[in-house]
Amino acid sequence: MDSFHWVLWPVLLYSLGIAAAIDALWQSRTAQGTAAWVIALLLMPLVSLPFYLFFGSRRFSGYRKARRQGDNKLSAQERQIRNSLSSFISDPNDKTLALQRLFRAPMLEGNETQLLINGKDTFNTILNTAQTARHTLCVQFYTFRDDALGQRFSDVLCEKAAEGVKVYLLYDEIGSGGLDKAFLKRLIDAGVNVSRFNPLKLRNRTNVNFRNHRKLVTIDGQISFVGGHNVGIEYLGLDPEFGVWRDTHMSISGPATLAFQLSFSEDWHWATGKAPELDWSTPQLAGNKRVMCINPGPADYYDSGSLFFTHMISSAKKRCWLVSPYFVPDQTVYAALQLAGLRGVDVRVILPQKSDNWMVAQATRSYVASLAKAQVQFYTYTPGFLHQKVMLIDDEWASVGSANLDNRSLRINFEIAALVNDKAFASEIETMMLEDLSHCESTHVDERWWKQLLARVLRLIAPVL
Repeated sequence: MDSFHWVLWPVLLYSLGIAAAIDALWQSRTAQGTAAWVIALLLMPLVSLPFYLFFGSRRFSGYRKARRQGDNKLSAQERQIRNSLSSFISDPNDKTLALQRLFRAPMLEGNETQLLINGKDTFNTILNTAQTARHTLCVQFYTFRDDALGQRFSDVLCEKAAEGVKVYLLYDEIGSGGLDKAFLKRLIDAGVNVSRFNPLKLRNRTNVNFRNHRKLVTIDGQISFVGGHNVGIEYLGLDPEFGVWRDTHMSISGPATLAFQLSFSEDWHWATGKAPELDWSTPQLAGNKRVMCINPGPADYYDSGSLFFTHMISSAKKRCWLVSPYFVPDQTVYAALQLAGLRGVDVRVILPQKSDNWMVAQATRSYVASLAKAQVQFYTYTPGFLHQKVMLIDDEWASVGSANLDNRSLRINFEIAALVNDKAFASEIETMMLEDLSHCESTHVDERWWKQLLARVLRLIAPVL
């Protein structure tokens, strides 16, 4: 009998591994991701099965279901927005048509933007503007900490709620590390509507890998803020572990703000089952910039995050400058960068010299080595930790947002960015990036064989990092 058990358990374990590997063939959207899971599940089922149970799903079905259930409410909002913004919709061209279909959002004219460099400028501007809120204040961050900055932020939220403003706070439970109950109770008691995105519960176990990485603030449907900053003192450069924290945010005022507000409304509806009470009246013209809300996520039919970067990189004729704290691109983005370099486009990628993720940093070496052969130039930022997510294409296209150039942002997380078509704004981004480059060193590939071997091994599991 004992010998039978010794035979039964391995057979059962490998049967489960085979079943999970078959499921991975259906679930994963890329051959690279599928191969990584199938190999792990067949060769190491004891180790890989628990990870696959929690992290293997590639479809965020819950969000899709909530979207369908709330389709009447959200579709009504979307129709209302389209009707009120019809006069601001820019005619699609070869660059915007695919994006408009991908994100169900038009390129909108009549906007003004402001570039916000680093934490002090960003949060002073956000909080000062939030003080002017009269109707609605929507706040969404991946990380919201109960520290000096979080307390300052919460004071403003409580104050505006006391004035009768509809205030909403949506945070990601993993990113925020479990906010203190007393901190949340103070907000709720003050009248702030508070919710977690995708809480850690057993019924959500297959969705636990999907996080809301968006950083978004919208005020009265008139002005929005997006970018790379979360709410925590490290984003002000006050954490001694990281020191200088280089990040970028931006504000958008004008018609495009309603598109960002709709993105918040969809996320709030998924988290709570209710549509927030927001102001959907048409914002006034604020400037002459064309802006599109880019909000990819795993609930999309297509791999919209990956396709966005691939499309923009492939369209570059003169230059493609990218900044990201993590660089583990999927195969389509990798190929687009290769081709851009081979076409003679000035391709530059700025990365942090100091990383907060050792495995990702090692995997990055392999991509740097191979892309350098295609004339892609890599630089590392030396003063501190670089966390901004910025893209500049030619002389008139730029984006600022929350998405990193890694598999998690490209395919797994909910992200958001503002894509701006304007020469003056692109020039601002160029000036900012040139300043960053003045504090960078050119990246040199480590030729030691064991370093190269380690990088290649970690590259194999890049899709699940």
